[in-house]
Amino acid sequence: MEHSITWNYLIAIYLFTAGLSAGAAVLGAWGDLAAGIKKLDERITRVAAYLAPFPVMLGLLCLVLDLHRPWNFFQVLIHYNITSVMSWGAFFLLVFPIIALAYAGLVYWNINGPIRKITAWLEMLLGLGIGIYAGLLLAAIYTNPVWGNPIIAFLFLVSAFSTGVCMVILAGKNWDQLEENTLRRFLPEDILPEQKFLNFDDTVVKTLLKLDALLIVAEIIVIITLIISWNLLPNGHLALGAVVTGGYYLLFWVGVLLLGLIVPLILGLVELLEATDYLDGAAISMLEPILVLAGGFLLRYVIVYGGQIVYPILTMPG
Repeated sequence: MEHSITWNYLIAIYLFTAGLSAGAAVLGAWGDLAAGIKKLDERITRVAAYLAPFPVMLGLLCLVLDLHRPWNFFQVLIHYNITSVMSWGAFFLLVFPIIALAYAGLVYWNINGPIRKITAWLEMLLGLGIGIYAGLLLAAIYTNPVWGNPIIAFLFLVSAFSTGVCMVILAGKNWDQLEENTLRRFLPEDILPEQKFLNFDDTVVKTLLKLDALLIVAEIIVIITLIISWNLLPNGHLALGAVVTGGYYLLFWVGVLLLGLIVPLILGLVELLEATDYLDGAAISMLEPILVLAGGFLLRYVIVYGGQIVYPILTMPG
């Protein structure tokens, strides 16, 4: 049976950008909450906090554009059902950008004290909520052979951390120039704090590459677990046929697994081990996060579309 595609690339973009914000939020808040253990470099904390609010805003725009009646989205935001996955997601999506913007402002203007700690905790918790919800939105459709697996939620969460780290790497390499051409160009000088130079050096980049290498290994393990889980389920052959052995299998094996995970892992290890006799270390530190980000988007694309070639979306979960 042939099914039409109801959730298109805009939903994949939304899931991807929500993951970016979740990963950056958790990474940024960690700098304020890691008391008593080794803290992250302040540059990482700041750049992650500044980036966190914005990807999910783009994702929300994509979500609204995908609706035939955008007004319905507003209705979901203000009418809650405590037993509905979508209601919980709407709550996270409504509150997170506000908290993330507030936290970014507190960090940027160097405002310390209890209010910053509380906001950092909220940023951390809401970031985790956004990261988990993106997968639960699909897993809630439990009759779908591809989506109806709780491992999907965990996979999206791990991928969110990894892609969030990679977004921070790319932005942090040229953050000072970006800030100079945005905030410091358009805001009155008398309200701007003293500039902190945040461009990442090799030490900071390697710290994040090491973290991302661990996350990539974890993501590969989760993907293997997901494939095994599909194989053990009664209707799992449909999921395997949509993602692993047919359907979108080329995007999965080449785009997600090879180019999005294995190649970046190898490049990251080469850079960390300083085995760059024939490779440019600066190029690696750019290529590795770009590949991870591309793979993170393709992961969501494959899962969203793969679920629809085996199961029609008749109603939204609620």
